[in-house]
Amino acid sequence: MESSARNHEIGHTGAERKLSLLVLLTTAILLASFRVRILLIAVLALAGTVSVALLVLYPLSALCTLAFLAYGHISAVFLPGVFSGLLLLTFVAWVMRVFLSSDASVSATRVDVALIIYISTLLLSMIFSPTLEAGGPPLVLTAKWLIFYVLVSNIVRTRRQVVLLSAFVLLGAGLSGFAGLWAFAHEGVLVTLREVFRAAGLATNPNELAIVMVTALPISIYMLGAVRDRFSRLTLVAVTLILIGANFVTLARTGLIVMVLVLLIIAALERRRKWARFLVAIFVLGLPFLIPRGFWFRFAATGFLKGDFSSFMRTGAMKAGLRMFAEHPITGVGFGTYLGGSTQYGDIISPLVAHNMYLHVLAESGVIGLAAMLFLIWCSLRNMRLAEKSVPEGSPIHFLARGYTIAYVAFLLCGLLTSIQLNQSFWFMPAASVFLLRAARAETSVTSGPTPTAQS
Repeated sequence: MESSARNHEIGHTGAERKLSLLVLLTTAILLASFRVRILLIAVLALAGTVSVALLVLYPLSALCTLAFLAYGHISAVFLPGVFSGLLLLTFVAWVMRVFLSSDASVSATRVDVALIIYISTLLLSMIFSPTLEAGGPPLVLTAKWLIFYVLVSNIVRTRRQVVLLSAFVLLGAGLSGFAGLWAFAHEGVLVTLREVFRAAGLATNPNELAIVMVTALPISIYMLGAVRDRFSRLTLVAVTLILIGANFVTLARTGLIVMVLVLLIIAALERRRKWARFLVAIFVLGLPFLIPRGFWFRFAATGFLKGDFSSFMRTGAMKAGLRMFAEHPITGVGFGTYLGGSTQYGDIISPLVAHNMYLHVLAESGVIGLAAMLFLIWCSLRNMRLAEKSVPEGSPIHFLARGYTIAYVAFLLCGLLTSIQLNQSFWFMPAASVFLLRAARAETSVTSGPTPTAQS
């Protein structure tokens, strides 16, 4: 007994010495790197190589982290640039994996073609733009979300991966919504200033938070059918309640209207299920009590029923978009120029976006841009519908495909009152349509044997 204890103590001491030497060596390298630039470059290159190697081996983990950051708005608030850096590293690692591994491949789909056509129309609008200000930051943001689309649509292939990625999307949205609820509870309604506090969570914008909440809500509800264990279901119930509550405290009119429509759509589709009828009945009966007082204070303070200042400014911005389209109907005024041109074409003082995604794209990219965007939307919805029909009713992919379809419809409805063509969901939903159909076909081929491959 004594000898074994002594050996254990000696081994423990040896481990501590090795750990201490490792810490000292690491500290010495870090201290030296501040003085020797070459060593600093070497250390950073080594760290980058290790990171890329890990991402090559585990691309899904990086993708889930990216989805969590995108829907949780964490990178923009706490760690600026982290999302873009991780996105580029993951893309490099994925390209390396494609060349080095036989199980990784790039597959062109109908949605890919539609997206390429849409981006081509954006570039055409920049080439034929009457101003030199076309492009700029919106073009960089488009490139970033395009990389995100490529990664999501090619890495996620199986049912397990679909469920895992969806879980991280919901966790990110739930965290941002919880931050909004927490802020609203601490700030309350600023009645004395004839203004209201609108919760923005980690999104920094109440309307953007509302869009994320109503988009994630159907996925969260239908995710309950895709998981079986009690802990996951309880977590999803909590996330669903957070999404509903956070949407209310944004005081966003678009969010409230679309959320009611989403629940009505779910009730109509699931009218034979008791839980759907119960959910809608509880929501309708509790709606007057769930709406925060801030809604009524906001409407009373701004004269909403008579036409408030916000509505007046939005109308002016929309008129500017119609005038842009009238002057440049084919290729538009140029991608990324709406904000700067709104004061020139409209009767408004401050620059504003169109507050309508379809009008915004029509004004900037013309008829060809809007047609390309509608074609992309149609291809994506078609994929989601095919995924839902390809698997047996009640399977996880069946539930998730229906949830994503309603989520996409909710996003498109929000686009009627907001300019969200650069929002993360605009690019994530087409990618989701690709991986949902791919996972559905993989599941079908396993249960029924080999089937002829078809274009997504």
